[in-house]
Amino acid sequence: MSRQSEVDIIREQCRTLARKRALVSAGVAVVPVPFLDVMVDASMLTVLIPEISQRFGLAPEQIEAFDADTKQLAWTEIGRRGSQFLGLVVTRTLVRQSVQNMATKIISKQVAKFIPFGGQMVAAGLGYFVLRRIVYQHIDDCYAVAKATYR
Repeated sequence: MSRQSEVDIIREQCRTLARKRALVSAGVAVVPVPFLDVMVDASMLTVLIPEISQRFGLAPEQIEAFDADTKQLAWTEIGRRGSQFLGLVVTRTLVRQSVQNMATKIISKQVAKFIPFGGQMVAAGLGYFVLRRIVYQHIDDCYAVAKATYR
């Protein structure tokens, strides 16, 4: 099996994982405790983002183990993509910044929780969308870097 097809398989596995975690986020969003879902999302992302990088072979320690040319190629591609997670140790601060980029949706989600049942469904939908969107973006970044690095 070629390295390119392995990267394609990893991408699909990561997308499946992202959808499963987004469902957890949606479930937590239904609970009418203010900002509980944001805390759970941040905790999930601080584990999930590095796990995805690791699966693609792009965790910081894995990049450092590359030969000089491959390492340069990887860092160049990471810089070109402008990813805020790739090649970094993911901290809650980085996750919080990423989540803040989706602030309008999050605020809507928090407000929607307090509208009877229909609002909780809106909050769950937004919870699913926000988490999945953040993780899919990271998967796409990792996929592009891995394809460029493993030619």
